[in-house]
Amino acid sequence: MPSNKNAVIRYMYLDQMLSDRYNKYTCEDLLIKVNERLEEAGYPTIGGDQGDYERYLKSGKRVIQLDLQALQESPFNMEIDSSERLHGSPVYRYADQTQSLFSKSLSEDEKRLLQEVLNTLGQFSGLDSFEWLNDLQEKLNDKRGFGRGEYDREMRQPRRIISFSTNDYLKGKDYLGTLFTLIANKKVVDVEYEPFSGTPRTIRLHPYLLKQYNDRWYLIGTPLASDEFPFRKDFYVNLALDRIQSVSAVEGEEYVDCSEDFEERFEDIIGVTWLEEEEMTEIVLAVKDSFTGYIDTKPLHGSQMKYSAEQQVSLHEKYTSLEGYTFYRLYLRPNRELYNTIYRNVDNVVLISPVPIREKMVNEIEKTLVRLTLK
Repeated sequence: MPSNKNAVIRYMYLDQMLSDRYNKYTCEDLLIKVNERLEEAGYPTIGGDQGDYERYLKSGKRVIQLDLQALQESPFNMEIDSSERLHGSPVYRYADQTQSLFSKSLSEDEKRLLQEVLNTLGQFSGLDSFEWLNDLQEKLNDKRGFGRGEYDREMRQPRRIISFSTNDYLKGKDYLGTLFTLIANKKVVDVEYEPFSGTPRTIRLHPYLLKQYNDRWYLIGTPLASDEFPFRKDFYVNLALDRIQSVSAVEGEEYVDCSEDFEERFEDIIGVTWLEEEEMTEIVLAVKDSFTGYIDTKPLHGSQMKYSAEQQVSLHEKYTSLEGYTFYRLYLRPNRELYNTIYRNVDNVVLISPVPIREKMVNEIEKTLVRLTLK
């Protein structure tokens, strides 16, 4: 057992790194990381004065090697694998990376709840590339992991209690698991992207968010500087996963974290396209009375509000042709998704203002009609 508090803290930090399946640590890496965390937590570092780096490295690595040996002995008995090499030095990690010093058996209620969560995620086809789901599923039924219990047979043959509406044939959904992992581990990525119109190209970016809209998935991130534009931390692109041809992590490129509150950002729009040049705008709509129940229960946007009875009277006096309609307002940034939402409901929804947006949409419809009448 460790004889002092400093050793216990070191074991805790080493345990986190040895069970990290996404990064590789040599003995020197472990020394540097452990000392960084010890210093941040206000504990004495190991290895002595770093002024004499060679001596510090030799002394510090010796302590780490002894810690690794202790972790493999009783009472911990953790098997450590060092067969892989990085730049000529052994890489240290747990042979079974689902194990940890701090794992413990779950209660029967906890196992049942966790199994329900796994069943739910497993039914969502967009997550079928998450390897950790399989690992967790196996561990749940492993005596050495969370431990088996009386509900094992029932949990291995779960009854479906929730079902998502998903497109089983959606192209690009297999990248969800890969991108989720890369974002979680703060990795810069190269995305080979082929737009519907234009030349395929590779985009290097800092990935931040996976967002679903209208049965499609999008990757939100900030591109690195290129010949087209300089790097801007507050500039974001959204890339449809069905247009992505490949995804790969970029080693050695520093990841720039994101301070943007995306939940707040997406509150200002419908969908995923946030246009910097567009200002927050009041959108006035007239909705057929027979359709109001639908949009009252499923609003077109979070800002949707019905005008007061007095305002309804005033608007009906102004727009006399819209008898049998109810007036609503939205407050958002206009984008293509807004236009498409109105187009989809054109039999029941009339755009009143702003006039420039209405004129733009009328022009688009007229051009479409011209194309349809060509012979």
